[in-house]
Amino acid sequence: MEKPIDGHATSTVPGERVIDKPELPPQGLFTDNTVYTEVIMGTGQMKRGTFGKFEVLSDEGERIGGTDKHPTPMTYMAMATGF
Repeated sequence: MEKPIDGHATSTVPGERVIDKPELPPQGLFTDNTVYTEVIMGTGQMKRGTFGKFEVLSDEGERIGGTDKHPTPMTYMAMATGF
């Protein structure tokens, strides 16, 4: 079996992109992403996640020590399912 194709090395030109093809490559695609997560000290349950130039903040509800200022980690998981 052939090795999967590196998804980061494919074309970004409309019509040439993998998503524009009628079928995905039979050997599949792979992508590796490095993300960083941290608890923000002194903020209760506040957490920060970063990926490249993007940053996401999450929190918990007041009933478990958070401030409820940002979505919970589970809320992000539920939203990701929709994407």
